[in-house]
Amino acid sequence: MDTSFNCPQCKLHIMADESVVGEEIDCPECNAKFRVPPPPKPKPIPVAVKSAAPAAPTPAAPAPAPEHKPLSVPHHHGPQESLVKKVAHAEHKDELPKIRVKTIKRGSCVEVGHDLFDEKVTEFLNKVGQENIIHMSTVGYGAMDASGHMLPDYGILIIYKG
Repeated sequence: MDTSFNCPQCKLHIMADESVVGEEIDCPECNAKFRVPPPPKPKPIPVAVKSAAPAAPTPAAPAPAPEHKPLSVPHHHGPQESLVKKVAHAEHKDELPKIRVKTIKRGSCVEVGHDLFDEKVTEFLNKVGQENIIHMSTVGYGAMDASGHMLPDYGILIIYKG
């Protein structure tokens, strides 16, 4: 266990292992020699005493030490509630929906060798809803591979209300 103390000359706060208590050391800041003091004794906790009829004092039983519990992870039954609350649409009824643009590139939809472009586009279109889609266009573009060659690729540009 560590003990902490201050240098008597420069007041530098020093921490050391309790095994060096009583040994003479040099302060790392001012090089003053001094003995490592013993750790301070814990202050007693005051206890309220009742002034009732004097009876034979009964020794107080020591309080049991609190049980050491290892780290625990809370368990949830069912889906966990989201900590981020979505803004209710009722608060923004006076505002017109904004026109937004989303570009989905096929190259960014490839995961572990599987092309998930169709699934990602379908997921986004279902999220937006057909009534909010204004326009969709295909996009052709080139992407550099690691060797410096230009590889043709494609994607989709979606303009929607949201």
